[in-house]
Amino acid sequence: MNQKSQRDQAHIRTLDGLRGCAALAVTMFHGILHFNVSLIPRVLYAPAQSLSDGTDIWVKFLLAIFNGDSAVILFFVLSGYVLGASLDRTLDRGEPALVTSIEFLVKRVARIYPAMFFCMLVYMLLSFVFVPHIEYPVISPITAFQSATLYDIGVHGPSWSLLVEVVAAPFVVAFVLLRRTFGFFALVLAIGYAMLAIDYPVLVGSLPNLWPYLVSFGIGVALSSPEFKAIDFDVKPTHLAISIVLFVFARHFVARGNISGLIVHSFLAGLVVFTASRAYRGLAYKFLISRPVQFLGRISYSFYLLNVPILYAVWGTILIINPHPEKHYLLWGVGSALVTTILTLPLAVFSERFIERPGIFFISSLIRRVNNLRKSLAHAS
Repeated sequence: MNQKSQRDQAHIRTLDGLRGCAALAVTMFHGILHFNVSLIPRVLYAPAQSLSDGTDIWVKFLLAIFNGDSAVILFFVLSGYVLGASLDRTLDRGEPALVTSIEFLVKRVARIYPAMFFCMLVYMLLSFVFVPHIEYPVISPITAFQSATLYDIGVHGPSWSLLVEVVAAPFVVAFVLLRRTFGFFALVLAIGYAMLAIDYPVLVGSLPNLWPYLVSFGIGVALSSPEFKAIDFDVKPTHLAISIVLFVFARHFVARGNISGLIVHSFLAGLVVFTASRAYRGLAYKFLISRPVQFLGRISYSFYLLNVPILYAVWGTILIINPHPEKHYLLWGVGSALVTTILTLPLAVFSERFIERPGIFFISSLIRRVNNLRKSLAHAS
């Protein structure tokens, strides 16, 4: 495969690989931190150059590689890229903008919610099994429903990013329509507006957690645009490798609350997506398209959701084996993440095959039938 064929594909395998790596990183991230939450202010949020303890430096290195913040920013840039490209393909076929926008939003909701409902069903069943035998969240049917609908995400922390995906969807539509109507210049202005929203959340209606991350979606939409794809740039193996290294480590040298750090982190995520989408050689490229990483990418969404109830089960079991895991928090934390990964994989495979795929097929079939009916009525009139 050459560079042009890679970037012209509707489905780019390297991006699947990035998604799989990000999902695994989130599990490791939570595992490392769980038994020593003091790491969050002392190590995770501290600039790397301010650390002097050898163990803290080592943990900082691990938290940079397996970083939840980096993962979700990468998820959001990937969403902007994939969704922007999908909207463009539909609009290029001459479909009305209003109809396309409504279909897009319906598909987005249908893509996100089925797997989340399945996850909360699993979570509730595990709660019935484990409570009160081990330390485990109590998940009542009401709690499960509220979490599945993203009304209350307290018992499933990572699902906050799903809520961001839902509320960001109309903005993705707006970004694409702005660019198609007024040109790429308008999209650049919109991304600038998204940057201002980081300091002034009211600019995006103070929607939950959208203000720090809307710029990531905008960057993804820009990267998927014909204007960006027309740029003739030969991505060498070193470009992708350097992009990944900078994205993984750069933000850990600035204070957590630094807005410029967040913006640079978002643009570096965009650089990773840009170089990965055009890469066709090199070790990083081969790693991203390898079978294990592609497998993780395929099930990444279900894995991202289902690892949470499994993590709690593993943590609760560890507390029975060793009531004081904080004394060796790194060993128990990394171990819990690895065990959780192994246990979550079959559940994620099941969810991807029997929940995600049928949901996508059903909503696509329904929309196709509605469109056929709409066109038939239009011809008849």
